[in-house]
Amino acid sequence: MKIIRCVCILLLLLSPVGAFAFQGDEATSAPGPAAESQVDRQDLQRWQRLSPEEQDRLRERYRQYQELSPEQQQQLRQNLQRFREMEPNQQVRLLERFQRWQQLSPERQENLRRKFRQFNQLDPEQQRRLRQELQSIQDLPAAEQSRRRQEINRDFFGTRGGMGGGGGMGGRSGGMGGRGMSR
Repeated sequence: MKIIRCVCILLLLLSPVGAFAFQGDEATSAPGPAAESQVDRQDLQRWQRLSPEEQDRLRERYRQYQELSPEQQQQLRQNLQRFREMEPNQQVRLLERFQRWQQLSPERQENLRRKFRQFNQLDPEQQRRLRQELQSIQDLPAAEQSRRRQEINRDFFGTRGGMGGGGGMGGRSGGMGGRGMSR
């Protein structure tokens, strides 16, 4: 999915070496004298310290970035800027959530994507109400949370398997209702 690829590229951009790879096409091959004049010496040294495998992975990420539409590239750059402006604790929380996402099975990831699509089909007022409902149950015992989630799912989606059921990436915010990196 393109969103996941964008997040991967975003994380790559967050690394000091990743920024080097996205400064221009010259980064897709071993940097030569022309590239050295265009990039900071420190970045060049970081690039040279990478193993050939790491350099190859970085080149592949750059190739994927180049395949994105100009709008997606712009959005990615904006997300990177927003990430850089976050407080350090917010950055850590975001990276932890991304790591948890990567550890989920493909089936669980697809289930969460489906739930996200369902959430986005709600009108803004319903989304606000759903966020409030999910946040209101966070301090309840697990059994009560589960029962309330089922009720909330029925109320908002007419099913037991809608938003907020069982684990996921939501942390204390109750799922996909928080502000995502792609907005």
